Amino acid sequence: MKHILIVDDSKTNLIMARQELKEEYEVTPVISGEQALQFLNKRIPDLILLDINMPVMDGKETLAKIKGNPLWKDIPVIFLTSDESAETEAECLRLGAEDYIRKPFVAKVMRSRIERVINMRTTTNDYIDMARRDSLTGLYNRKYTEELIKKSIDSDTPGMMFMIDLDNFKMINDNRGHVEGDRVIRMFADILRQHARNNDIVCRLGGDEFILYLLGVNDRKIAAGRAKSILSALTERLMDMGYSTMVSVSIGIAIYPQDGKDFPTLYQNADKALYLVKINGKNSYRFFSDEEDGDEQLPSSLANICFLMEGRQDYSSGAYNVAYDEFRYIFNFISRYAARNKKPVQLLLFTLQCEPGESRDRIVRSMDALETSATVSLRMVDVGNRFSDKQYIVILLDADKESANLVALRVLSRYEVVRPEDGLRIKYETSTLRLGNKFERPE
Repeated sequence: MKHILIVDDSKTNLIMARQELKEEYEVTPVISGEQALQFLNKRIPDLILLDINMPVMDGKETLAKIKGNPLWKDIPVIFLTSDESAETEAECLRLGAEDYIRKPFVAKVMRSRIERVINMRTTTNDYIDMARRDSLTGLYNRKYTEELIKKSIDSDTPGMMFMIDLDNFKMINDNRGHVEGDRVIRMFADILRQHARNNDIVCRLGGDEFILYLLGVNDRKIAAGRAKSILSALTERLMDMGYSTMVSVSIGIAIYPQDGKDFPTLYQNADKALYLVKINGKNSYRFFSDEEDGDEQLPSSLANICFLMEGRQDYSSGAYNVAYDEFRYIFNFISRYAARNKKPVQLLLFTLQCEPGESRDRIVRSMDALETSATVSLRMVDVGNRFSDKQYIVILLDADKESANLVALRVLSRYEVVRPEDGLRIKYETSTLRLGNKFERPE
């Protein structure tokens, strides 16, 4: 229910207005400008009905004080006046009122004008709020976050800036595609919301970078506890989602005013702390003011490190899916292994057969089905990679060309079972690894 503050020195007018509005609105009556300002220090209403002619502090002076306060200036105000002159109407609007209602008021007209102003302001606020938020996560965007933090600094309010970055996030996009990457970004945004209070500022800078700003906090123990909880929460959520990647989170922390007395300095120093976390193993947090790492800033547990290094799915049946960069390293290692031990190795490439202008959603669904089919059809020692948005590549250890063809047919057979109704057809090609990292040309 919307809340209206009515300011009028006539108790009769207050009673009448409240009687007419109480069914649709929460109404608070006060009898002076001074009382109105005192009330605004405690609560912000959705609209103010303000009498112009009042003793001591009239409506014009009261409105000037409201508009002069950054916390109150956006509250819509409708003047109440018995003056019907065009000059008074023009002055009301010039002073910043949204509208005016003549006294004695007609209930139907009053309700209509109040509804119009509230609806208009609600629509405007919705558009403003949309412009302030990141479209993917609903968190504040960079521009608005900077404005909020600057306001906090201007009021000399203590605060702590967490500069947050997801480690190795590219592996999600490489292995699972950008749709799944967006899902992980939204999941992590939810984690940050859960670790923020109502007045804290949570922001997505872009990509996999975030800011969490703790308003009114400069206690290192509180910050350390919050950072550890975020690290742990991400690991748990990724494990629950069945990820076998090394995605984690790194956090750099700068404190106002110790580490910076303006936004650019605070931002820069939090980023420096984040950089030190990155080059010292990731998956941790660090305060800018710390010269050396302390035990409190080490990764949370050995189990957490094992998950990050190995991934929960690594020991399950099926192919070992890795990101492109990892695939290159493994490929080079296997090439050296094959050359040293003269073991046969096959490369198997699956490609979606797409028409020009093919639907992106259709491609993503088909690739998801293909990856699933390959993973469950292959051995634990085989290595797979979503090479592009339309191709999946596999390294088959200790396999000859005939075996590679049999594997390919097994994957395609599985794909026909699990593919979506509008799934794309797939072609494949094989090649044999020769000594010196060279392959036969595909047939």
